[in-house]
Amino acid sequence: MTPKGQSVSGVQWCLMMIGDSTKKAYLEENLGKTILPLSLLENETLIGSNPLEVLLFYKKDWTYEQFAEAFLKAAHHFNLFSSRLIRMDEDRYALHYCSDGVEINFLPPMDATSDSVNIEDIRKKIKKVKTLPGGPLLCLTGIAVKDGKFGGISCSHVIADGFSLILFLHLWGCIIEGNELPLPSPQRLFKGEPVKSEQIDPSFFPPLSDLNNEIQNRYQSTHARIYQKREYFSDEFLREHKQKAKSTHEKYEISDNQIMVSCLLKKYHRHILPDTDKVRLRHPVNLREIHPDIDPMYIGNAFFFSWTEFTKDEIDRLSIYEIAYRLKESIKSARDKNFIQDISYVSKYGIEFKPDMFNHYNATDMDTDILSTNLAHMNDLASLGIGPDKGRFLYVDLPIQNSFIMLKEKSGEVFAQITSRYPLPS
Repeated sequence: MTPKGQSVSGVQWCLMMIGDSTKKAYLEENLGKTILPLSLLENETLIGSNPLEVLLFYKKDWTYEQFAEAFLKAAHHFNLFSSRLIRMDEDRYALHYCSDGVEINFLPPMDATSDSVNIEDIRKKIKKVKTLPGGPLLCLTGIAVKDGKFGGISCSHVIADGFSLILFLHLWGCIIEGNELPLPSPQRLFKGEPVKSEQIDPSFFPPLSDLNNEIQNRYQSTHARIYQKREYFSDEFLREHKQKAKSTHEKYEISDNQIMVSCLLKKYHRHILPDTDKVRLRHPVNLREIHPDIDPMYIGNAFFFSWTEFTKDEIDRLSIYEIAYRLKESIKSARDKNFIQDISYVSKYGIEFKPDMFNHYNATDMDTDILSTNLAHMNDLASLGIGPDKGRFLYVDLPIQNSFIMLKEKSGEVFAQITSRYPLPS
């Protein structure tokens, strides 16, 4: 990945490799102004991947134009959300700050109330962004019904992790409700004025056929058919398992989420990953809470993963509490401040990961990995500072095909959204 014996950033490596002097001069002149290089981690794992997707419902009696204006204001405030992807070199990408990097679509209104509409039908109408050079990286799809409006947001993972998307939605809510706007982080924000996409040299927008095989294969594989189902967990079930765990051994002081993940792993690992002998469970770690130099309002990708590896025989043999305890310990190790500072640092372009880390941590492997994340707090818009009577979250999707996502219904009941490339048991 880097010349032997050297440790360089993604932008340094890219500029070293570019042969076209005109292109190199353009990049050097605009880096940090209208062009932000992506980190090594983003280039390794996120180009070509599926977008983040959120479907929510607002009851506010606003016109399409008012919702669109508020959405664009939020995108302008956190200007990383109005970017397009360009290819700096053979396998290095960057964000170009474009005034038309946000796409808004309003579909014909439906003669129905929100409760009577099939959510899956609404989801199919949401326009997804493609994380490939030349296209917008943030899209809003609006659909009006009798008692409000559905808003489907598709956001490329290249420009933001899940926490960033929550910050963005919070800001959008503040604008809608007329509340005070939070100040954006000074880290990883464009310093120049946005340009129109037609002003970008076409050489930065190669067609899909010209992209390298790795990106083409990733794009095709992440758009394969997937299967989903829900698994519900009652408060009584979780309370009972926590009590049993503590009575088994004092060290098994485990969380509800760790219990749910362990139950899901035992029940579904052979269905989700039928062709491997090992399973690697991944949990996202938000670096904003750990790294002392990262602003809590940082917009971009500021996360890492804890990995917990099991053989399939181990999963079958271990108890729920033993699996949960191993998960707890691996997450604890990944959240260690010294460890986080050892693998990452803050540059003038944002969060960078040290190249040496890739000697020890592989990129996502869909044949062995299951992502588990807890979004149960997002059961209504109160999590964004908006009253629960104003609307609710209806669907959250992550760009990982093998996953357990913990969510909560409006009634307060917690469930896991299980996603797999292979059929799941009924």
